[in-house]
Amino acid sequence: MAMMKRCRCLLLALLAAAACEQEDTAATPRTADEMYAHVQYLLKPHVEGEKSDFAGALQWLHKAAEAGHLQAQTDLGGIYLQGGKGVESNPQEAFRWFSKAAEQGSNEARIYLGTMLAAGRGCEQDLPKAQKMLRLASDANLPEAQYRLAMLLLQEDTAETQPEALDLLARAAAGKSLHTAALAARSLGNIYAKGQAGVTPDMRQAATWYRQAARGGDARSQLVYAIMLLDGEWVQKDEKQGMAMLRMAAGQDYPQAIALLVNLLRNAPNAADNEAEAAAWAERLDSLRKK
Repeated sequence: MAMMKRCRCLLLALLAAAACEQEDTAATPRTADEMYAHVQYLLKPHVEGEKSDFAGALQWLHKAAEAGHLQAQTDLGGIYLQGGKGVESNPQEAFRWFSKAAEQGSNEARIYLGTMLAAGRGCEQDLPKAQKMLRLASDANLPEAQYRLAMLLLQEDTAETQPEALDLLARAAAGKSLHTAALAARSLGNIYAKGQAGVTPDMRQAATWYRQAARGGDARSQLVYAIMLLDGEWVQKDEKQGMAMLRMAAGQDYPQAIALLVNLLRNAPNAADNEAEAAAWAERLDSLRKK
């Protein structure tokens, strides 16, 4: 009887161990998708006070990327490009992973590659290949790719590249990416203001683009359009709106905007009433200059 009890206990122990082993096997990520999902799990704190496990996530991100996961390869490229959280910036390694992702059709990776190839960062500078990468992403109607490709074409500044560059900037300015749209609109404002890329100088057209860029949050365009509103030469004069636009640029810690705002406040007819605001902005400008 005692022998039978020992056998039953041994059998139960073996079955329990087998069950645990089966559970562990099932919990271990096996496919690239499972590995990438595990990365996301490790990056999120799941218990109050528990920190995310970036080091562990990075290990699994490597495994997912090596297993061919496209987004893991792109993410890994971004981590090595930027560095941080214990990872040293390594543009060469970033370029390697972006290349793998681009080969699988990642337009996000193609934008990074195009930018790196244009600058010669992590690779030999190769402008034709940079344009090729950005054109592939631009053809997918990605505003950032359109903007970056346009800027490369403007560097060539030939009769062949100018019309395409202008078209790409206009498309990027009309895109849903607010930041890129503002950058593209500002570039078009500069082009019409200076008469570049084969266009005739046209300050009214420039003002239209600066206004769009300003409304999109671009601080430099806010300053330029504020001056236009205050001056009233190329747009209808509107001092109230001009000062509001100038404060928006100053609020983004744009030094030139703060300096002009302080000057205007202190030289206005009601300068005494403005002194508290002017002093606050002057203090802010001083702190920025000390950084």
